[in-house]
Amino acid sequence: MWGANTSAIKFSLMAFKPIAVAAIRFTLGLAVIISWASLNKIPFLPQKAHLLRLLLLGIVFVVQIIAFNWGTMLTDVGRASLLLNTYPLLVALMSHFFITGDRLDWLKSVGLITAFIGVVCIFSGQVGSTDVRVGDGMVLLSSLGLATINILLRRFMVPQSDKPTQPMNQFQTLFGQMVFGVPAYYILSWVFEGGTTAYKFSSHSACLGLIYQGTVVAGFCFIAWASILKQYPPGRLSSLFFTTPLWGMAFGHLFFQERITSSLLTGAGLVAVGIYLVNR
Repeated sequence: MWGANTSAIKFSLMAFKPIAVAAIRFTLGLAVIISWASLNKIPFLPQKAHLLRLLLLGIVFVVQIIAFNWGTMLTDVGRASLLLNTYPLLVALMSHFFITGDRLDWLKSVGLITAFIGVVCIFSGQVGSTDVRVGDGMVLLSSLGLATINILLRRFMVPQSDKPTQPMNQFQTLFGQMVFGVPAYYILSWVFEGGTTAYKFSSHSACLGLIYQGTVVAGFCFIAWASILKQYPPGRLSSLFFTTPLWGMAFGHLFFQERITSSLLTGAGLVAVGIYLVNR
């Protein structure tokens, strides 16, 4: 499901501006999260003690999504999916310093080096324009943001010290970051993307892409991911995503006839192997 997200975004960008896509996507996702939490009688409203943490989470969330949408607009679906899904490597590296009991060892270090070589292979391939390179860089920035979000979620939901702050449940973190993020998306879209001109409901494919992003990815996938993140270390969980970039590349070829070059395939394989080794 997550592997198809980049293709869904690419479809949406045919009719909507990048920040507008984020605004609509997470409006739908917020509705799914509130509905699910309400039906299951799970508290989702944050407490006052949580507000500063949620503000930090919301700021990173806004930057991460805007960078990804804008980068996806400039580069190919397959490349964007591959580069975004380097985030488990960054999670593993950051967990070593910020998450108790989730340390790097020699095997994880080999995995990081292997995946880094894979990223170099992806960048070394020929591209049609410099815009693709810019898009790649923005997606890598988004990958760093996504890794940071994973670390923050773990620290906010699971105590990391002898004097822990009051932990939040997964719905409070999701609700909180979206409550901060969604208004910011609409404001930024209005200011920088020309107001209502950023929202053109003229394409069925674009609208279906938005629905998929909002309900399946920003709703169901976010709930599932945040729920299991509370039970397991983020570095170990990220190994389950090592096939995601391969799915993204396959969907890019299927929907947009993107070429699967030797450098892209080699890079994808090395990234996947690196993520697997890092999270053994």
